[in-house]
Amino acid sequence: MSKKYLGIICLLYSGIFGYVVFFDKLKNFLAPQMQIYIKLSIIPMLIIGIVMLFNNKVNYKFKASDLVLILPLVLLILSGDGRLTASFASNRTMNFNTENRTKAEVKEKSKEESKKETVAVTKPAVIKEEKQEEIKPIVVEEQKPTYDFTNPYFNVIDETYSDLANYLTFASKADKYQGKTIKVKGFVLKEMALLTSEYFALGKYNISCCAADAEFTGFIVKYDRNKVKENGWYEIEGILEKGVDSEGYNIMYINVVNIKEVDAKSEEQYVYPCYAYDEGLCAATAKYNLEY
Repeated sequence: MSKKYLGIICLLYSGIFGYVVFFDKLKNFLAPQMQIYIKLSIIPMLIIGIVMLFNNKVNYKFKASDLVLILPLVLLILSGDGRLTASFASNRTMNFNTENRTKAEVKEKSKEESKKETVAVTKPAVIKEEKQEEIKPIVVEEQKPTYDFTNPYFNVIDETYSDLANYLTFASKADKYQGKTIKVKGFVLKEMALLTSEYFALGKYNISCCAADAEFTGFIVKYDRNKVKENGWYEIEGILEKGVDSEGYNIMYINVVNIKEVDAKSEEQYVYPCYAYDEGLCAATAKYNLEY
């Protein structure tokens, strides 16, 4: 029985690996560059299992510690299709590149505003006693600008998601893209560190190796938070603008022009660094010529 135990275990692993590969569920567990190892192990695992079951010349002594081999199988079965829930992101660190954030501009701006206020207060008011003719204000109807999102400047796809999310949030040279149009999909997190009440985060899970290292990566969005659902999936179209977070750091955010809810089941919840796609060429990201 001890020999057959190992044979059955090997066959089960081979079957589960084949299942996740055939039904394209492996992406829910591993980054693309790591998937090749699972695919290559299917046939050897199948052969070892058959040999252990039917070859009487194989000698093996069962040990109680071998029961641990069942544990990964149980975890794989319990994980279902491997998709993480959106609420999982609330307990993980937001994957923003904060190294380039600086308070210098914010402090300088504050100093300038303080000087203006001081001048305004100390300057003596000039009061004219003669009556002036009442001037009626000219009312101009505000015209909202229209934007064409059929071809946005940043059309964020999975291949560019991780890199653009980091760059367009805090990169010091990202402000040159202020006013550019952007379209992106993701799920909503309202309560994130550094975000004030007028913002929320929209993003996906970024994976470098496997689902165990998944962390939220995304964009800062300015919109009425009461109109979106926590962990709900949305497609957002908007304009990149410059602002500050709750600690006074410079940020870039998306000022929403159009927003619509999308079906979570139809969207990929995982994204990977650009080198995990198209043989590591990062071609989709390279076209933007991002300066760091």
